[in-house]
Amino acid sequence: MKKLILLMLFFSLFTQGCGYSIHTKADLPFQEVYLRNVENLTLEPGLQDKMRKIAYQTLADNGFTLTSSAEKVLDIQIKNYRVSSLSEIGLTTVEYQILIDIKVTLYDGKTNKTIEFNPASPFTTYFRTQKDLQSIIADRDIAIESLMRDICDDMVRRLIFETNERAEDSSTKSE
Repeated sequence: MKKLILLMLFFSLFTQGCGYSIHTKADLPFQEVYLRNVENLTLEPGLQDKMRKIAYQTLADNGFTLTSSAEKVLDIQIKNYRVSSLSEIGLTTVEYQILIDIKVTLYDGKTNKTIEFNPASPFTTYFRTQKDLQSIIADRDIAIESLMRDICDDMVRRLIFETNERAEDSSTKSE
């Protein structure tokens, strides 16, 4: 029992000492959000479906309730998608770079305000392969999904912290 108390004390001192803090759902700047549009402005088919699925999952995993009656409405635009060849061996590409650029718009139905941001855009990832075309496509899809998870994680981080900071700034100015 004494070891458990010491372990809990050590853990709390360690997490508080480094600036790390645990946030709960109650700490979110808003509880509900509506993921309205995921628009693909590129020529690559299916990106919007992957982005919608991953964004929905990431928002839910971070404590947001997704409902169409929410006051906060989220729109995502995929503005740019590019796959580039980075290196070749014997006229065969073996390393690729994927770049995705997005824009996120958050509408507040209560205040009629709009916040636009580009989550650390553009996001870039790389993958290597020397296999047949089917394997290249499969590896590319895995890299795209990983990249979209990173984008959505950054989007949620910005939703939680930047919209919260903006709300606190506007409340202190009104006092």
